Amino acid sequence: MQQREWDLIAVVLENCWRGDWDELRAGAYFTLLEPYDTADIERAVRVLAQNGSPFLPTVPEIISAIKGAADSSVPTWPEALTAIRGAIRRHGRFRGQLGVEQLERRHPMIASFAAAYGWERLCGEPVDDPDHGGAVLRRLEISYGEHVERQQDREANGLAIAAGERRTLTGGPRRTNPAELLRGAA
Repeated sequence: MQQREWDLIAVVLENCWRGDWDELRAGAYFTLLEPYDTADIERAVRVLAQNGSPFLPTVPEIISAIKGAADSSVPTWPEALTAIRGAIRRHGRFRGQLGVEQLERRHPMIASFAAAYGWERLCGEPVDDPDHGGAVLRRLEISYGEHVERQQDREANGLAIAAGERRTLTGGPRRTNPAELLRGAA
């Protein structure tokens, strides 16, 4: 986590709960929470806010919420499919970022799958086709299972679940501009 990311979390902690907050306390929180991924900390803060305590969460409470989220079970394919269909119905084909955000609130693994598979591609799958819908659903189920395995391997190696929409280059690989190289050498 970087300092600017922490500053946003610190503002939330300071303004959403009762309790003393100063620069010294903010520095101590940052020191102890720095090794954790920003998305995990934000998720933990949301969980703690939903629990309803009016008092400022302690660092151990935040870390417990982070570990609790990591220990939560991975949704099964039927659960993931239900969540994905609901998000597609609500947000449609062209508001994929909103759909992925909705899935993130449901479970990070589902959001990660939707982002990796591609929102528009996922929306375009003919799952309701009477002739081939079953085969499409089976292919999606296999893809989801493989994705879960990859993400669990990432977690086992200390990496966060890859969430968020993948950014791709539009127009292919970028070409080297020789004129720019010459200007930089001068």
